[in-house]
Amino acid sequence: GAESNVAVAATTLGLDAAWLSKLPDTPLGRRVVGELRRHGVRTGVVWAGSGRASTAFVERGGAAGARTVPDRDGAAVATAAAEDLPLGVVREANTLFVSGATPARSETLLETTATLFSVAGEADTTRAFDTRFGATGLDADQARDLYDHLLDDVDVLVVDEADAEAVFGLDGDVVPAAHNLRTRYDCTTVVVTRKEYRHPTVGLHGGEIHEVSPFAVETRDPAGVHDAFVGGFLAGRQRNTSVKEALRQGAATAALKRTIVGDVVVGSPDDVAAIRDDRE
Repeated sequence: GAESNVAVAATTLGLDAAWLSKLPDTPLGRRVVGELRRHGVRTGVVWAGSGRASTAFVERGGAAGARTVPDRDGAAVATAAAEDLPLGVVREANTLFVSGATPARSETLLETTATLFSVAGEADTTRAFDTRFGATGLDADQARDLYDHLLDDVDVLVVDEADAEAVFGLDGDVVPAAHNLRTRYDCTTVVVTRKEYRHPTVGLHGGEIHEVSPFAVETRDPAGVHDAFVGGFLAGRQRNTSVKEALRQGAATAALKRTIVGDVVVGSPDDVAAIRDDRE
């Protein structure tokens, strides 16, 4: 999922990242944990005696590109309450990241997400949220209600240009859209990503707009590119780089991911830096 992809991107850039979830105590559940640990991500998992692991079936190729069919019914994670999770990890973290697909899974996860944001806020942990409307399975009105329930407690909001239009009715120039969302939810930072990264990504922070163009690389696999961008951006901010430089790091991480087959970006900080610095 998005959170695990973002966590792997952060570890690729040399950060310490942890992934919290609820999984069935099955071979597939154990494999999920093993894969994340293989990429250097720490895991805080509660093992469930019932339920199943979410899966997705991907059909690649053809004129329409890749097609993904998710299978999430009966997933153990849908029953994960905040008290099930190691909240100390949230309190000690620099940043908590959640994607919109998670609270959309169940009422339980919606309230769990709200609680995690509350815990993070009390601990001065930066709260980051990516709308990911297309992955929620909700219609626009339902998604907007969900976002309204959470976004007043979010510091960093990442929203795709298409989500801003479909859910919030903000079409046209993305700069006014970023200002609108920042005012509406009182976020510290709003990042608006662009369709297929063919246009500059826009970041609004402290009233100042920053635009960063994508890096030109050959695309071998577009899967996970958005998550790689988010992971690269958040990693940059965690290291106290400016919003502009964090956006550039996000764009470079996304470019690296486009050259790799699979959902996650693998490599090293030097690989990302080579792409980022090649433009200078």
